Formats: sequence, C-alpha cells, structure tokens
Amino acid sequence: MKKLSSIIIAAIIIVILVSIYFASTQIRDSPDEGFEWITSGPFSVRGHQHKLGENIFVVAYGITSDEKGTIRVYTPKNIEYIYYPFDGSVKSNFNVYFKPDTFAKKDRCSPEDFVGIWTMKFEGVTYPPIQFELINEYIVGGEEDIIDLCKYVT
Repeated sequence: MKKLSSIIIAAIIIVILVSIYFASTQIRDSPDEGFEWITSGPFSVRGHQHKLGENIFVVAYGITSDEKGTIRVYTPKNIEYIYYPFDGSVKSNFNVYFKPDTFAKKDRCSPEDFVGIWTMKFEGVTYPPIQFELINEYIVGGEEDIIDLCKYVT
C-alpha cells in the first residue's frame, strides 16, 4: 500500500511538472512574441503598424522618481487624440491602451482621419517621440467601431 501511495504521489508530481512545462511553452509561443516594440526611454509602443479598430498598447517600465510629465498622442493631422500623465515618484511602471475611433467632431469623424503616421510625444522629459502607423485596413469587426460620422458634423 505504501508503495502504491508513493507511485501515485510521484505520478501527480510528474503531471504537474509536465503541465508547468507546456504552459510555459505556450506563453513563449504566444502571438504577442512576434510584435516589435518601439521604445523611447522607459516608454514603448507595441508594433510599428496597426490596422483600424486595433488596440494600441503603451508600456512604461522604469520611470525614475524625478521624471514627471505627460504622454501626448497625435493623429496624422497633428491633432491631440489622447494623453496620459505620468509621475515616477508615484508609479515607475504602467501599461495602457487606446483604440482610435471616430467622434462627431470635424477633426476626427472619418476613418481616413486616422490613417497615416501617429506621433507620441513626451512632455517634461527629453525622450524623443515615438511614431507608429495606422494603415487603411480594418481588423475583423473594426468597421463597427470606426464609422464615418462626417455627414453628421455641421
């Protein structure tokens, strides 16, 4: 009976170790691994090119305690789309994302307003801007998020 118990415990441990191995392999082989990161100082954007309707991921890692400012993201028409304040004395790491979508405003009411080179600038620090591109192609289902609202703008 003791020998059977030892065999069962050994089998359970082997199953757990094999499961951990395969789980870690799946994480390393995840689709995210193929993305490049554009980096400026502690700030990074995932990918050089994005499709309409896609989330844009921004990561900060290692902001020093004396760094404080604002990340400002501009459309290809040089119109501020979104901003994120940061303060390294409060938080040295963070990640956020945004998904460009249309608003009933004259400057961003059409999908074409988003196609082109976007610029992310860093105020309060001396890091160079990051640029990435939105191409005129939708992700699956993206047409529902980015619709042409220009006909409603007066």
